[in-house]
Amino acid sequence: MARILVLSPHPDDEAIGCGGTLASHAAAGDDIHVIYLTSGERGSRVLKPREAAYLREKEAEAAAGVLGVAGIEFWREPEGALMASASLVRRVGDAIRIFAPDYLYTTHIAESHSDHRAATRMAIGALRGLPRPWPVMRLFEVWTPLQRYDFVQDISRHMGPKILAVRCYASQCANLRYDEAAAALNRYRGAMHNEGGGEYAEAFLEIREAAEKSSGVAASQLLERRLAGAEHGAGPGVCKT
Repeated sequence: MARILVLSPHPDDEAIGCGGTLASHAAAGDDIHVIYLTSGERGSRVLKPREAAYLREKEAEAAAGVLGVAGIEFWREPEGALMASASLVRRVGDAIRIFAPDYLYTTHIAESHSDHRAATRMAIGALRGLPRPWPVMRLFEVWTPLQRYDFVQDISRHMGPKILAVRCYASQCANLRYDEAAAALNRYRGAMHNEGGGEYAEAFLEIREAAEKSSGVAASQLLERRLAGAEHGAGPGVCKT
């Protein structure tokens, strides 16, 4: 059984970006925990921020049940002003140390939303402050499709739960049909990039600790290069088209 930790900038990012993969983890019996960094209080056109945050947290609870997520927590940082401050980096580091995940998921650094980029910086900053071995880090796409990637997960068998989870965020789907957008992106990934041949897939930039030296460069140096690339939007992932 693997331990899975997700840093989701807002309630719905986890379902849109890696919901099919999370459902796959759950089907394998893995222990999944999601941290919502903000509660998305600015994500409603009709509700006041406090009301919107309450509603989106309830939607997150419903989505977690659909995807098989065992535990969730809400940090309630301000939406639209999320920063990778020293205190938040330490808090993320503490969460990683306590939960001891095998896989850490969050959004990638080239995302158009500033909160998503802050989440990447938080995760990378936290890892740098922790002893090794580190969890495998997988950076996913929500607003901005990845231009380079390392890992593709076939989610064809879990597309149903994923779309149901996205639709649990009814307040957000009323603003924009995220369910349709996610399905379209996953279909594209399945058709163009899924070597296993499934119809639907999710793509990730994966940062995995090297087990050996390569070309005379120590594993720690290789890993730092990958972290730096992911942090500054020049990740060394490969495009397999």
